[in-house]
Amino acid sequence: MYPWHHSLKAWAKGAGFQIDALGLVTLLGAEEMDRSIGRLMPSVYFDYLPLLGAFIVAGDRFKERKLGYTLYNISAGIVTTELSGWFSRWLRAQEFHKIRSKITWEVVDRPPRRKTYSVGLFLISLPLHGMLLALTVLAADWWGFANVLAMVVSVFVRCVQVAENQAGISENIRRAEEDANKNLAKYESAMEVAQRRRMEGCGDIKLPSRPRDYDLVKLLVVTEDSKVLTLITPAFLVKPAFTAAPHIPNPRLYMFCRVIGWIAFAVHVVSIGMAALYTQICTIVLILSATVLTAYKVGSEDSQLSSDLRRKWHHSDPEEKEWSCWVTSRLKATVSSYPAEYTQWEPVKKEEEFLGPKEVKTTVSSWPWSQRTATDLEHSAPKKKAHPVQERRQDLFAWLCLTPEEDERMVAWHMIPHSQEWKDVYLEKKEIHRQRTRGSQTPSSK
Repeated sequence: MYPWHHSLKAWAKGAGFQIDALGLVTLLGAEEMDRSIGRLMPSVYFDYLPLLGAFIVAGDRFKERKLGYTLYNISAGIVTTELSGWFSRWLRAQEFHKIRSKITWEVVDRPPRRKTYSVGLFLISLPLHGMLLALTVLAADWWGFANVLAMVVSVFVRCVQVAENQAGISENIRRAEEDANKNLAKYESAMEVAQRRRMEGCGDIKLPSRPRDYDLVKLLVVTEDSKVLTLITPAFLVKPAFTAAPHIPNPRLYMFCRVIGWIAFAVHVVSIGMAALYTQICTIVLILSATVLTAYKVGSEDSQLSSDLRRKWHHSDPEEKEWSCWVTSRLKATVSSYPAEYTQWEPVKKEEEFLGPKEVKTTVSSWPWSQRTATDLEHSAPKKKAHPVQERRQDLFAWLCLTPEEDERMVAWHMIPHSQEWKDVYLEKKEIHRQRTRGSQTPSSK
């Protein structure tokens, strides 16, 4: 009835052609899928297709914390290496500059995107899975039929687990936001009481300290490949989003999906090896194609190709590299860069233009190690070379406009060396940056 079935089987038997499907689905692509799925940024086109490394999802390995990342909360004086698993994977998947990249995080409500995701479900996933099911049924390949069903179940399990982790991050943020609002309400009520008592003449009344939960803080993240990233985020968002594990809203459903995922993976491993050759070929082509496209972030919001297309669509400057993406329905990231000209440190022509004639020999900064004047720095700092200066961490520290207290913290964390020559050059760059920005404050310096 199906001559192609017998012809392909006879050719494979004569040629000795055989596929090691077991090794394919259990070994290949595991590390790539761990990074891709773990960053919680699914593709709108290929999210509903089967991928390699299904055991990573069933084993919940895509949530494990990654080593090699360090977060420095300069404003609060806190340093930690325990970054959330999704956050470290998301950072690893992006193409950041060595020091110039900065990420602004905010809590906003995302508009619904049901039509966008319906493209991947109804126009890509259902037709492909439907053709595979029809192929196995018409050829009476029941091992192949079980293989396709196992892949469909694994897709369902992966979508549920990723959605639950996204909802867990949103739940963490909601709880932190509630605590921040409670602290703000307590502060406002305490201020009203203090002001009323002051007006009544009750003597010296100590005013309560204003909570800093909504203040923008200075964060640095050193990645595993030694890139230093600047984070601009409200203070209350640091722990729930970047260091705490997601609070899964439905733990029983999550555990049930993991069990079903292991069963589907076992059925997939056994059935693909017993299926007909044409079913194996179609399955491998589908899985490999979806895995490669997903690993290259095709259809994902954090894809560089998508951001370039959006800039062309809106006729934006091609040199402007700012782009945004939503990690969850409430957490939004905007990636931008410090201007390239910031890495060029031109000496100040006239100090009177900025400091005035009476302030030429005043202290540049209340540096914790020594009091150096602008005149001292001009003579002690090495002369600038003609060729462009390479990006250095020292430049980033100058752009951040750190306070003396924050400088001390950076020294304690060994981010700033104890070399006096290094400190002199740093102070000079810090003063040049302050002068060229004309005293304007950046969001991170608030």
